Amino acid sequence: MSKDEQNVPVDAIVIGSGFAGSFTAEALIKAGHSVTMVERGPWRDTVPVRSLGIEDRAVLPRGRGMFTHALRSLNTRLWPGGQLRWNKSGLIELFHGRGLNTICSSSVGGGSHVYSSVLRKPAADDFWDNRAPGVDSKVMERHYQSVIEKLDLVEPNADMQIPHTAAERMGPDDPLQGPSKAIPTWLGFLFPEEIGKHEKITTAEGVERWQMNYDDPHNHGFFGSPSGAKTTLDWHSIKPLMDQGMVLRDLTEVTRIVALPEGSASRYRVDIRDLRSGQNHALYSDNVILGCGTMNTIRLLLKSRDQEKTLSGMPRLGFHVGGNGDYFAFWDYNDPDRDLSTGLPFHGGFELKEGDEVPDDPMVLGGGGWPAVEFWPLPRFIRQRLKRTAFTASYGDEAQDGTVSWRNGKLQLIYNPDNSPIYERIRRTWRKVSQLTGRKIYFLNKPFTIHTLGGCCVGAEAATGVVNGEGEIHGLPGLFIADGSVVPDSLGGPPTLTIAAWAEHVGESLVAKLAAD
Repeated sequence: MSKDEQNVPVDAIVIGSGFAGSFTAEALIKAGHSVTMVERGPWRDTVPVRSLGIEDRAVLPRGRGMFTHALRSLNTRLWPGGQLRWNKSGLIELFHGRGLNTICSSSVGGGSHVYSSVLRKPAADDFWDNRAPGVDSKVMERHYQSVIEKLDLVEPNADMQIPHTAAERMGPDDPLQGPSKAIPTWLGFLFPEEIGKHEKITTAEGVERWQMNYDDPHNHGFFGSPSGAKTTLDWHSIKPLMDQGMVLRDLTEVTRIVALPEGSASRYRVDIRDLRSGQNHALYSDNVILGCGTMNTIRLLLKSRDQEKTLSGMPRLGFHVGGNGDYFAFWDYNDPDRDLSTGLPFHGGFELKEGDEVPDDPMVLGGGGWPAVEFWPLPRFIRQRLKRTAFTASYGDEAQDGTVSWRNGKLQLIYNPDNSPIYERIRRTWRKVSQLTGRKIYFLNKPFTIHTLGGCCVGAEAATGVVNGEGEIHGLPGLFIADGSVVPDSLGGPPTLTIAAWAEHVGESLVAKLAAD
C-alpha cells in the first residue's frame, strides 16, 4: 500500500453511498464526526448532478450506452476468477447463483438510481421484535418516520392521476382488480401541483430538477432518472454531506478490511484501489461501516476473512440468505392502445377477483413497464412491441435458507427455491392470470430478485447472528453493517425504507458510542 495523506485516521469510514451508507454517514456528520465515504461507482450524468457542478460524470444506459454502461460486472462461479468486469462505470452488477439470480447497482447514490421509488414498511408490525437487544419495532418506527420526512416521500392519491394502475385499466368484467387490502405506500417522486404542467424547479439548496412527466420516454425507473423527477441520493444526500465536510472517494473499490493488532493507532485498515489510476491506498479508522449492498458486503467480509485472513470470527457469515420472496416474470400484456413504458416504473398491485376459478391462496401481484425502452438499441418495431409488455412480480414469506461462501477465490451463492412454497403460489397465480386474461405471463423456475437479504443477520450473539441490535459485528468492535444483509426474514415488500431506517439506527447508535468514550 502506498503511504499518503489518507493514512490520517478519520472517525469513521463508510463503504457504499446508497441508502445504507448515506443515512449512516448523515448521523455521523450531523454529530460533528469526520467521515470518509468510499464508493466504487461514478457520478451519473443527470440534470441535478450537472446543476451541482460535478464534472466527472458517467452516462446512464441510453442508446449505445446500453452496450457500454448498463453492465458493470457479472459474478458467476462459471467464470475464471468468479467475476467478469465489463465496465467500471457500468450501472448494473449481476450475480448468478445456484437456484437464485440477483442484481445490484453501482453509482454515487447506490440503489436509488435503479429502485422503483416505491417504499413500504415490513408487512409484519412486529418484524423487529425479539431479534436482539438494542432494536425493536418501536425503535425502528421512529426511524421509518424520520426517513419518510427526510426523503420528502408522498403517499399516492387520485389527484396524481397515475397511469396504468388496476383502477384505471381493469373494468368490472376483467378477472383482475386492484388489491382488496390497502398497503401503506410512499413514493419518492416530485409531482407538479397540476398533473401535465410539469416544469424545472430549483430547490432551496440550488439543485435543478424536473417535476414528474408521465410521458417522458426516459422514464424514471431501473436505468436512472435523467430529469431528477425521481429522488436519488447523489444530489439529495451525498453532495450536502460533502458540503458539510464528508470526503467522498468515488470510483474507488475496497479490496479488503484488515483488523490491526492491539496497540495500533487505529483498529482497522481499509485497503482501496483507485479505479481511475489503478493505484492502491489505505484508509485508517477505529470505525468502519459496510453499506455495500447485501451481496457485496458478504463478499468483502468473506474475502477478508477466508482469503486474506485479515478478519476472524463471524461463524454465521453467509448464512440465512434469501431473495425477499421476490419473483419476476415477463407479461405480454399487448394492449395496442397502451404504452406501459410511460408513467411510473411501478404500476401498483392487482389480484384475481374472488370466485370458483381463483387458485387456492392467490397472490397479490405488482408490475410495471420496461423503463426507457424508447432508447434501447433495438429495431423500432421491437421497441414498439416491448412498450405493450410489462414485468410482473410478487413478494412473500420464504425460507431464506440460502448460503453464500468463498471457495477457490469465487463467491458461491446456493439457494433452493423448492424449500419456499411462496414461489409455487406465485406460479399458480401467474398461470391462472394467463388463462383468464389470455395475456401470457412467462417465467423461469429459478427466481430472479433485486432484493437479496440476509447473510449478515442481526442476532443476540455470534452463534445466532453476525451483528448485534446496533449493527456492530459480534467480536469485531467498531465494524458495523448498515445494509440489507442484516435483515433476517422476508419483509413482504420493497426493502428500501427498512434499509434506510436501519442505517439511521446504526449511525445514531455509533454516535452514542463515540459520545460515551
